[in-house]
Amino acid sequence: MKIIIPVDIDKKTIFKRTGRAPYFAIYDNGSLEKVIVNAHAASHEHAHHHEENSEEEVRHHRQDILELEGCDIILAQAVGENMQKALQSLGISVEKISRTDGTEADEVIDKFLKNSLKRQKEKDIK
Repeated sequence: MKIIIPVDIDKKTIFKRTGRAPYFAIYDNGSLEKVIVNAHAASHEHAHHHEENSEEEVRHHRQDILELEGCDIILAQAVGENMQKALQSLGISVEKISRTDGTEADEVIDKFLKNSLKRQKEKDIK
């Protein structure tokens, strides 16, 4: 299973806003495979970002994240509607995580694989 986590410039600290994260860390079966530049964040570094929800914005987001195609899931604290639709159009499911799950990608990956993230536990209780 290939898992994506949006990370900061240190390439290990979780970045809250998926679309603005400088990098994406990609894990394969729990091991860090690679870290790639978030082309969407890079494309908006100096430009005004339109937050409107539209098919055009979803296409724009999708174009910027094509390198993530083939991944299975993204673990993220915050995902905008356009980014979520773009990820889902690539077959990537979105799992929301909490800051209480950890601040570093390795820690969150470990908890996810052990089914011990806060939201995973909440699902088990219901």
